[in-house]
Amino acid sequence: MPLSDVDLALRTLALRPTALTAVVGTRIFVGSDLPAGYDVRPVAGNAVYTGPAILFSGRGGRIGRTSVLLEATYLVRCYGVTQAAARELDTLLLACLHDTSGGAIRVLRCNVTGQHTPEPDTGWHTYLSTWDVTAVLHV
Repeated sequence: MPLSDVDLALRTLALRPTALTAVVGTRIFVGSDLPAGYDVRPVAGNAVYTGPAILFSGRGGRIGRTSVLLEATYLVRCYGVTQAAARELDTLLLACLHDTSGGAIRVLRCNVTGQHTPEPDTGWHTYLSTWDVTAVLHV
């Protein structure tokens, strides 16, 4: 399984909990940055990339001893209009996805809970957490 497929499997797993998608819709992204044009604040005419969001950014990992599993780490940012909204999204993410599995993802586990990390350039509020992902490389 290519590493990009692990990203896809992770996003698919994150889109499953309806409690989470009720808040972010499909604004769960995997990559190094949010899509161009994204704004955490509702913007008229930009319905696709506005509102609270979650960004999973891969930090790398290692291949398990059996060469079957990838043990990767992701930084996860929860974006909200206010600090309270970003914290609530981070709390919801933890409640919905900690110790879950599905598809090629054998386990998704938070190992460092969220910390408020405001973005100075935009003024957006984010909570940054770290997650471990164990995925099957060959399905």
